[in-house]
Amino acid sequence: MKISLVSSFYDIPNEVHLLNLLFCNGLEVFHLRKDLDCKHLGGTEKYTEKRIRNYIESIPIYFRDRIIMHSHFNLVEEYGLLGAHFTKKYTHQEYLKDEGLSKKHFKKIGFSLHSIAEITEYADTYDYLFLSPIFDSISNKGYNSKFNLTRLKSFLETTSVQSEIMALGGMNHTKVEKVNELGFSGLSLLGHIWSRFDEDQDIIGALNRYLHIMALKNGFLEKQTETKA
Repeated sequence: MKISLVSSFYDIPNEVHLLNLLFCNGLEVFHLRKDLDCKHLGGTEKYTEKRIRNYIESIPIYFRDRIIMHSHFNLVEEYGLLGAHFTKKYTHQEYLKDEGLSKKHFKKIGFSLHSIAEITEYADTYDYLFLSPIFDSISNKGYNSKFNLTRLKSFLETTSVQSEIMALGGMNHTKVEKVNELGFSGLSLLGHIWSRFDEDQDIIGALNRYLHIMALKNGFLEKQTETKA
């Protein structure tokens, strides 16, 4: 099971300090996704390329190959980042067409989905798929899950798609075991880390929430290894 982290949609004080601490404690994949029109701040200023550059440059060079961009894809190669994440609003195929390219251009590419039926449609194109919201969202109140978990588990147990399928939405320490049981490749955190940190600025508390989930994940992997042995 893999654990990744999606950025807060808007800037949080000391956000990058916490992020770098998480990198130091084993965070392998970070999704840099900002609200491009700052809706959460009630403003109209765009999250410009300059702001994105400043964000990336505040992360040590030796962590940058763990970053997946959700916008400003031109920066991936320039900064040596891991890859790019696409959506139905702008697919990888559209990107290739715009750039005059004929094949995959990044180390890793991903896509966002919201139904089981879409998985087989996009699985051959992307290295991983975000499926959401699996549980009611923490960061986006009112964005609730509509998945039938029994049906989802059956699909994940029988599907032969090559893409990693990552669970997103409502992820916290109480959901790790369930995500593992459902058969996901892993999960991606968002609100569990950022929402409380935005309120209390407790960097150690946020780190401990992350470490707790990593400990749970490692515990499940050890049990699976023992069972196979």
